[in-house]
Amino acid sequence: LTAEEKKPVDMRRFRPNIVISGLRPYEEDTPKRIKIGNVEFFVWQRCGRCIMTTIDRDSLNRRGGEPLKTLSTYRERANGQRNFGVHLIPISVSGTSSIKVGDKVEVLEFDRDRQIEWKQKHLAWK
Repeated sequence: LTAEEKKPVDMRRFRPNIVISGLRPYEEDTPKRIKIGNVEFFVWQRCGRCIMTTIDRDSLNRRGGEPLKTLSTYRERANGQRNFGVHLIPISVSGTSSIKVGDKVEVLEFDRDRQIEWKQKHLAWK
């Protein structure tokens, strides 16, 4: 949105459980397996976004279809979903099974097809 000089939206609209910094735009699409702290996750699928992202979390007012309107211009899949973020499934734990703010995030394996797609669509943004 900010690249198109539109007002940014609050991250809370996307209702994230885990937020990772240090990635390039949409690079979260590329891993197949990651480890956060001592918990290993399978990166299951990209997250299709719904109309709830258009509602301001403080005022509960809708804001002109954003961010879905903008995501539709470059993140819409063949099935009509506008993707932003990914779903993770915990698959292995060593020690306690909790993660916390500040835990190290490590990519254990990349999804080759998603990595190629990401490079083709988004690497020009870097």
